Amino acid sequence: MSYKFESMLQILNKLNSRERLTRDSLARHLGVTIRTADRYISTLRAAGFPISHDQQKGCYVFDQGYSLAKLDFSAEEVLALGLAKQLVSRFGARTRKALDRIEHKMSFCSFDLPPHIRFSGQDMPPQVEEHFRKLNYAIANRNQVEMDYHSAYRGGARSHRVVEPYFLYYQQGVWYLRAYCRSTREAKLFALDRMENVTVLDKSFVPRTDITAENLDGAFVDGTPVNVVARFGPKCKPYLERYKDLVKKPLPDGRVEIRFRTNGTKGAKLWLYRFLPDVEIVKPKELKEEIRKELREAAETV
Repeated sequence: MSYKFESMLQILNKLNSRERLTRDSLARHLGVTIRTADRYISTLRAAGFPISHDQQKGCYVFDQGYSLAKLDFSAEEVLALGLAKQLVSRFGARTRKALDRIEHKMSFCSFDLPPHIRFSGQDMPPQVEEHFRKLNYAIANRNQVEMDYHSAYRGGARSHRVVEPYFLYYQQGVWYLRAYCRSTREAKLFALDRMENVTVLDKSFVPRTDITAENLDGAFVDGTPVNVVARFGPKCKPYLERYKDLVKKPLPDGRVEIRFRTNGTKGAKLWLYRFLPDVEIVKPKELKEEIRKELREAAETV
């Protein structure tokens, strides 16, 4: 048994027994540096173990409701299976599905994607795979990320960003990163296919408790569900092609009508603003009036 495996096994047993485990105490117990202890935690997270850092108590914990006490498996067996599934995934879909069937037959515990990745829909586009892997590593290890970003509006304006990454998720044909932007000092969404020069920095960050995974299943992450109908001018078509899951209806005048359901209007407005003046809001009427009001107010301040 390797020392690394033995060390990770000790970590799992301590977490399962609810022993208080801080970064310092873990490093001292294992006789390694804090950086090495962090890597062990990251490896366990990547293998599917739901390990969080309790900010109030200042220690590592299993997510609420998780326990190794599933059937009659030892911590060593659970760890071996988790690492095996991570490794087997590299050998193709057929091998991965075989292990999934074994896991299902055991009815033991799931080793799915880490909790910071939300996915449903098509396969990941090849052009974003490298960004995805770097961001996944940065999230698991709590590393800041530096990148160049070009927006889908304002003429594709480019900006340099340093962000704290939190969640990766797929929506309407596009992979997004939910992150705290240190440049603008706010939580923002970034499309992976609009990133360039992504670099994982050797700088850590303390996770912010106000950035959570709640409501990441919608196109946007705020408010009550609402149905939107919008019509876009011909110039918008190249940008709309990125959104594979949206139902697009060509109109006789050359425009494209899109209908979608989103959580609240805040995120929808920010998205629709990208296409002004080549977009018409058809429904809901309240959203149309909100945008008109905001544009009038903005015009008075320019």
